[in-house]
Amino acid sequence: MKRRIKIGFITLFYPPIGGGGEIYLKRMIEALDQFDLSLWTLSPGSETFSQPKDDHYDIEYYGDSPHIDYTTLGHWFEEHYQDIFATILSWVNRSNCDLLILNSPITYFDETRELVDKLREKCPVGSILHDVPGESFSKLMESYDKCEDWEQSLADTHHERIHISKAREFGVFASPFQIGTDFTIYNSAWAREFYDPEGEMKNIIFHPLVKQTDEEPELDLNPVDFTIVNPLPMKGGALFLALANFHFRNDKIRILGGGYNSAMLQLEPYLRPVSSGFYHGKMNGNIEVLDYVSNMSEIYRNTRVLLHPTRIEGYGMTAAEALLENCLVVTTDIPGVIEGVGNAALQMPYFATPQEWADAISDMIKNREEWKTRIAERVRLLKDRQAREVVELERFLAHIVQDS
Repeated sequence: MKRRIKIGFITLFYPPIGGGGEIYLKRMIEALDQFDLSLWTLSPGSETFSQPKDDHYDIEYYGDSPHIDYTTLGHWFEEHYQDIFATILSWVNRSNCDLLILNSPITYFDETRELVDKLREKCPVGSILHDVPGESFSKLMESYDKCEDWEQSLADTHHERIHISKAREFGVFASPFQIGTDFTIYNSAWAREFYDPEGEMKNIIFHPLVKQTDEEPELDLNPVDFTIVNPLPMKGGALFLALANFHFRNDKIRILGGGYNSAMLQLEPYLRPVSSGFYHGKMNGNIEVLDYVSNMSEIYRNTRVLLHPTRIEGYGMTAAEALLENCLVVTTDIPGVIEGVGNAALQMPYFATPQEWADAISDMIKNREEWKTRIAERVRLLKDRQAREVVELERFLAHIVQDS
């Protein structure tokens, strides 16, 4: 019998710790059932969560570590990366993997090039990239500010984005040209535009897998008019504040803190009414805040409209996934997000005002039956696409191993 290919994944965080990038990885791993799979990650590092168990693949933990999030990760990693790398290399030697894949954010650090060089002595090494690097996006926005046309802006900044992705002085995190990986998995064609616009390096587009769950509700949620997830500044927190404070003051709003749960620290002081602290599942005026929910389907089912006013995004999994629960979605018209939602979500221009958002949302609710028809068609297309992309990814990874 032919030996099955073994793939090893390296990620700093893994559900229930982390955000969209970690959920993306977990669903990818669960879908790749033709391979033997192994995963290395930090321990959850929090008493809130127990270490996840999974029968589909084995997980090795770095060990006991303090609770780490994106606000403290850089400093912590700088202090511990040598020990982390030694542990990873030991795991790789024992795992006998045919292929290794690094998931962001471990790819963000300059020191990771050292790890990649050592790993490539064992087998081919790839990376998964989710985010859009700020340097290239800033250049794009200089053009977009003048023309307000995404395609034109991509054309205008094509050569600049290539230069930024390759030039060491910019230090673009995770660029395949700088980190030295053999191949890259991008979560959208839009994200690839900022790392490898001409597709010079071996790569594949694998959009986030969206899924519904039939699990029993873990929370006794009341229906709300609007939900927003992880309203950090780069996710449209400022626009959301304007909507919540001035346009939707009489509507019920639910805020989900996001995987890293740091959004509310920045947002809470500016919400009306100013509270003495939000508590899990408690309604303060018209606003409810939840820290963490494992079953996002439950959130979408109890939401009339999902607000997704993101300012910079690789894909926008939340917006796409909400469609599976027949939830109305309004989002910024960033191309990466549109790769997910298509014409089934209300697309707002990047520079639209809060008043324009409020008016458009009101019209959307009035015409919700038309939007529900669009949603049903888009969900069918999403399910077909992801089934096809799983097969394509399996073939892509198998060919990497065969060609090595």
